[in-house]
Amino acid sequence: MLRLKPVLSILIGTALLLGACNMPASNTPSTLDQNAIYTQAAMTVAVQLTQMAQGTPASPVPTDPIQQPTGDNLPTITASPTSTPLPSSTTLPTNTPLPTATATPPPTPTPLPCNWAEFVKDVTIPDGTKLATDSSFTKTWRLKNIGSCTWTSNYKLVFYKGDEMEGSSVSMPGNVRPGESVNLSVDLIAPSQSGTYQGYWMLRDPDGRFGIGNNADKPFWVEIKVVEPTSGIVYNFVNNYCQADWASGAGDLPCPGKSGQTSGFVIRLDKPDQENRQENEPALWTNPEKTDNGWITGTFPAFKVKSGDRFIADIGCLADNKNCDVLFQLNYRLGSPNLKSLGEWHEVYDGKITRVDIDLSSLADEKVEFVLTVLANGSSKDDAAFWLVPQIYREP
Repeated sequence: MLRLKPVLSILIGTALLLGACNMPASNTPSTLDQNAIYTQAAMTVAVQLTQMAQGTPASPVPTDPIQQPTGDNLPTITASPTSTPLPSSTTLPTNTPLPTATATPPPTPTPLPCNWAEFVKDVTIPDGTKLATDSSFTKTWRLKNIGSCTWTSNYKLVFYKGDEMEGSSVSMPGNVRPGESVNLSVDLIAPSQSGTYQGYWMLRDPDGRFGIGNNADKPFWVEIKVVEPTSGIVYNFVNNYCQADWASGAGDLPCPGKSGQTSGFVIRLDKPDQENRQENEPALWTNPEKTDNGWITGTFPAFKVKSGDRFIADIGCLADNKNCDVLFQLNYRLGSPNLKSLGEWHEVYDGKITRVDIDLSSLADEKVEFVLTVLANGSSKDDAAFWLVPQIYREP
């Protein structure tokens, strides 16, 4: 604390000395009001003490001469202001504690539906494919399992709505686990009238249908444009060879196959090198199983034959297969397992090929499954047999 009394005495004394030094000589003590002088000095000191207590720099003591009141104009004395007491201590502001951070829980993941499919691509018959009236074709979709359940053989590809095109439900070929893809195929027949046709399909398990889309409730489809051919090639076996079911004595064969497979194989050749020349038209290389009297067959989807239709192809052995010795057969089915023959031809490597030209008028208005067959005549060594542009040609 400040020692106020010594300071007060010093300031009052200083004020009195300054006042006395600055008085005019003509003024005598008898005419001065000593009480006024003391009062003015005390007020000055009081103000400075107040400023010191408040932390404000003290005002300097005025050096102007004190005006002496005279006569009746003596000033009225007022009580000196009371100094503000100094605080006993300084209280620092208290910091407000920061709120405690609350951890935000991660969002709960949305569970995947059990059954959910994703369309990957059209493997065959892309939208807008042009097909002849009454022609058979196989539509294949590639679908991905993006649900949480495995698709089993209890799942089926089923027709939903639109143009059915004589299709029927197909079982899942095997287990398809989540994240895996599968090719699903259905055999169809183009309508008899020209126009655009669209059929919608879905998947089904024992509990109901499901498909693609955000809610697994949308179908996928096949769309074709059917035209009425008046003449020319109405069915090309080479272009549709993987729609056929290929087999040998070793069992079912993949399509396309790979050259050299001992179980037999079928491959498309766009520029076949034949025993008599090189061709610029496509052919099917049908190689029987590599065993004595081995064989290979390809059964094509049903085709509705019309009057005037003909089966035409050139047959023979491929170049550099000098031990080629095979039998070619053209067979067919009419809705039953029993095969019927349209012709058989024996071919060896002799630098010659054979033209096959069969009138199909006897099968007009029938839905016919054509079967291409090649058999080894004894040893199957070098039995590289080909069908050059096998087709059904319609007369004008």
